[in-house]
Amino acid sequence: MKKTVDAAILKFRSKKNYRNRKDITWVRVQCPQQNNSIDCGFFVLRFMRDIIALNRIDIPKMYFDEYKSYSRAHLDEMKDELCQFIIDHRII
Repeated sequence: MKKTVDAAILKFRSKKNYRNRKDITWVRVQCPQQNNSIDCGFFVLRFMRDIIALNRIDIPKMYFDEYKSYSRAHLDEMKDELCQFIIDHRII
């Protein structure tokens, strides 16, 4: 997957004639991990929401102190927000 994303970024840069052709640097980010194979998308949404809510300008390399793990309530809240967004914007 990493090679595919690298290739896409390099292709995008070449089409846009970006002069900054530095190598792509990947940083391993620790974030809350789900304990099943179902909730991964909600974990990603919740993690990104928390970054925005805490006014972070960068993605932290380590967990937020207050969000080392997400409870079922955290995930349910994320699901409710996503459903409300879909309804409000008439996506479906």
